[in-house]
Amino acid sequence: MRNSSVTITGTAQREAWQRRILPPAEEVSAGIDSVPVVFPGNPMRYTLSYVLHDGDECVVVDPGFDSDEGHRQLLSALAHLDIGPNEITGIVATHFHSDHLGMAARLARDSGAWIALGKNERRNISVFEDAHEESALDRARMLAWGVPEARAAEAAMSPQGLLDLRRLPDPDRRLGDADILSVAGRNWRVMETPGHTPGHICLWDHDGELVLTGDHILPRISPNVSLEIRGDTDPLRNNIESLRRISGNDRYEACPAHEYRFQGVGGRARQLEVHIEERSREVLDVLSAGASTVHEVARQLTWSRGWESLGGLQFRLALSETAAHIRYLATSDIHAGVPGLTPGR
Repeated sequence: MRNSSVTITGTAQREAWQRRILPPAEEVSAGIDSVPVVFPGNPMRYTLSYVLHDGDECVVVDPGFDSDEGHRQLLSALAHLDIGPNEITGIVATHFHSDHLGMAARLARDSGAWIALGKNERRNISVFEDAHEESALDRARMLAWGVPEARAAEAAMSPQGLLDLRRLPDPDRRLGDADILSVAGRNWRVMETPGHTPGHICLWDHDGELVLTGDHILPRISPNVSLEIRGDTDPLRNNIESLRRISGNDRYEACPAHEYRFQGVGGRARQLEVHIEERSREVLDVLSAGASTVHEVARQLTWSRGWESLGGLQFRLALSETAAHIRYLATSDIHAGVPGLTPGR
């Protein structure tokens, strides 16, 4: 099934996405199964985890958000494959977000499995001594971005949210660019794809022409790229470079962590780069018209569900994404002049 520049291969997954229901667990290829794990209270609804197995090894990629319901879903799918919870040998997260790494600690406790992340994925956002103080500093950052006083706390990281991030597990192994992860009879080549997070990775099975894309490439949604606390100083530029690295691999089937499987990963990467360019032009137009803060710019941009619909985390992500575009423009010799976002700050 064609959809713009991609060919949809996960047709049952796409139907479930459109109906806003959980898709079925299903075989992608011999020894590779996709398993949906619920992401409660989030518009993404679930994470597509991938189980790599051959009877001797079982590695779970992006095990999903840690909830009792999600844990039951994953264990049920493993049981269907005749794999017990103590038979998991390894866990890989494409990046450190809670809907990818969240359940890793629980699975590792039950099985003794190792946990792996990209070598450049750093826990910068959870480097703090006092969660309340860190939240207050983030609130001040939101005010500096022009967020109204009444919404500053909504946009800032809460103390509880910060503590939840701190509870995410540290990895036992680090995976760097061009490393080979041999699992269940397949050799997965690691590609570093910073942007969505500083240490995001994709895993390529060149013999099987498959790629596990995490959140770097999704078939329909544009992944969020944000200027975050102590993160990349120019994440959008890094993301563009990561997109260009995979722009020639159209024959591979992409197995993303959200939505549905598709072919045409290179074409989709090129499409996302065009979207970034269009968005940056929109941001520049708003800045040129006199907007002077991140919030002023963000509220004048086009959002799929409309600016007024954005609240909580989605509000924060919209602001941080806008800030990333402003930083990208500033470091492209187009000085935006927005306080706190000029080059070198």
